[in-house]
Amino acid sequence: MYVHIGKDMVINPNNIIAILDIESLEKKKKLEEVLQNLKISDNIIDVSDNNRKSLIILEKNNEILGYITNISSTTIAKRADK
Repeated sequence: MYVHIGKDMVINPNNIIAILDIESLEKKKKLEEVLQNLKISDNIIDVSDNNRKSLIILEKNNEILGYITNISSTTIAKRADK
């Protein structure tokens, strides 16, 4: 089964490492720090239509990727659990 994360984009829930709330990270000014620490700044795919709510970090083909989506982290987590 796959998880819809917006804009006709689906991901395999087995590849998900973390689902983070962007608003919380931005309040703490930690978003850029997280991206730099994970070394995924260059591997971010933004499907949020400028309404960033969640950062999904996943491993695919031995590479760490990030997806920014306009769907809340809670909703993504519920979809991944099904």
